[in-house]
Amino acid sequence: MKLTIISLLLAWSASILPVESVYTIDVTKSKVNWTGYYLFSFGEHFGSIGIQDGSLKVVDQTLVSGKIVIDMKSIRTLDKGFEDKDGLGEHLKSADFFEVDKYPTAILEITSVKPIADAPADQPNVEVVGMLTLKGIKHEITIPTLLTITDEQLSAKAKFKIDRTKWNVKYNSGKYFDDIGDGAISDAIGVAFDVIAKTPIQKR
Repeated sequence: MKLTIISLLLAWSASILPVESVYTIDVTKSKVNWTGYYLFSFGEHFGSIGIQDGSLKVVDQTLVSGKIVIDMKSIRTLDKGFEDKDGLGEHLKSADFFEVDKYPTAILEITSVKPIADAPADQPNVEVVGMLTLKGIKHEITIPTLLTITDEQLSAKAKFKIDRTKWNVKYNSGKYFDDIGDGAISDAIGVAFDVIAKTPIQKR
């Protein structure tokens, strides 16, 4: 009888313990795109950048933390007529922009995730808060994200903008250069990502 009671208590305790899962980002299926804008003229450039690796921690089907490593050396220009042929992609890798030889990766460390109340089904349902390290500089950012979690897969989709000058990317910024006229580039960089993470390792 004692063994039966102990077994029941152990089973009950296990059932109420939080389930922790670590999802590994599938770098072949995940996408990160960027958009840069002219400040005084119509036009923009856009392209892609790769994820090097990363993992996301989920507790009871709720994202709680994670780390995403971005491969800055993979940055590319994709808009028609450019596609890196004019050297724009290489310029982005230079000291004028992201200085990738010195800073080959950028890192997003997720510190908290806040649910968005009454979010429509196809709109962001959480705010992901994290520290973005770019060119060796850290700043906190908040990313409205559409998050979907199942036992096998985590999907995170978001569109947001960052102020590049916070990370010392000042090339042709009207904030720092008064004489560039129509050549000014917006300080805002648009970022869109579609992250897929799989194969959870579960712990109790």
